[in-house]
Amino acid sequence: MKTIKRFVSTVTPALLLVSPLAAHAGDLVVAAFGGLWEQSFRQCVIKPYEQQTGKHVDVVLGTPAQWLNQIGANPSKPPIDVIATPADNAIDATKRGLVMKLDAGHVPRIKEIPARFVDPVDGYGAVFDYGAMGALYNRKTVPNPPTDWKSFVQGTIAGKWHASMPSINYFGGGISTLWMYSSLYGGNLQNIQPALDQIKQMVASGHLDMWTDPNQVLNALKSGDVDIAMYWDGRAWAFINGGNKEFNYYTPSPGATISMTFLQKVKGGSDLAWDFINLAMSPGPQACFAAATRYGVTNQNVVYPADIKPQITQIDKLIFPPFKDFPQYQSSWVDQWNKQVGR
Repeated sequence: MKTIKRFVSTVTPALLLVSPLAAHAGDLVVAAFGGLWEQSFRQCVIKPYEQQTGKHVDVVLGTPAQWLNQIGANPSKPPIDVIATPADNAIDATKRGLVMKLDAGHVPRIKEIPARFVDPVDGYGAVFDYGAMGALYNRKTVPNPPTDWKSFVQGTIAGKWHASMPSINYFGGGISTLWMYSSLYGGNLQNIQPALDQIKQMVASGHLDMWTDPNQVLNALKSGDVDIAMYWDGRAWAFINGGNKEFNYYTPSPGATISMTFLQKVKGGSDLAWDFINLAMSPGPQACFAAATRYGVTNQNVVYPADIKPQITQIDKLIFPPFKDFPQYQSSWVDQWNKQVGR
């Protein structure tokens, strides 16, 4: 952890479980993603925090937009203290003044987080973990997988395989995928037509499916309806390691677009959030989380175990979209997509 008709670009790929926010008895309330993300976060971050402090943490599930609206509705006494949220919502929370800056006085571990994982929100939060959009493929039906994304496009058009990629309506990465192809084919933020032209050719070939739900991709791969798909690294490795060794995952050149999960301290929330975020940004809990999910983490001192490291997308293979710039173009991009691609 997903289909919406507005732009939300970069949720870390975990299932979001919607649950109404109710009164909580915990000392600290953390809003987080559901599924494996929540389970791993509980084990690797919340459990050691509770053991070290004696405080109790309540976790609320839902959607980032829901959390921000609830915080904004009661800013003097917000119902949430810490939010785990994707880049676009983190940027929105910062612009709306709902969160506080993470300075080294309150969060000493922030000094161990590279600037690229702090700058997108001007220090009003930091990235805890990230996913990357690479390629998951069937070894038997795709014996020679494309080495780069242009070859992925060309091979799909030529019918070398049946492919799948995220629709713009997939809010876990549809927009950033469109931007990536636009950049690859000579476009820019103002001109995504080069990307649309390539996508239309893939669709017209009859060899491309669009997905809005990550689970449908795995089902299509298992059934043989799809041979190769643009997909998230952590989810892909969980699928492969779960008994599907006939598949493999890799990062085509020039890299994989990143999806980041920020941790932010809610303004007006409990000051216990400072120590909680500091612990979350430390090497031990982050290494634990990476081992459980196969998602990359951000503390520069984390050492991945030898058996885990090959399944983590390294920073030099990541493509960082201009998330701050996306909102002003979202309506135009969606309109162009709907008129020309329509899926």
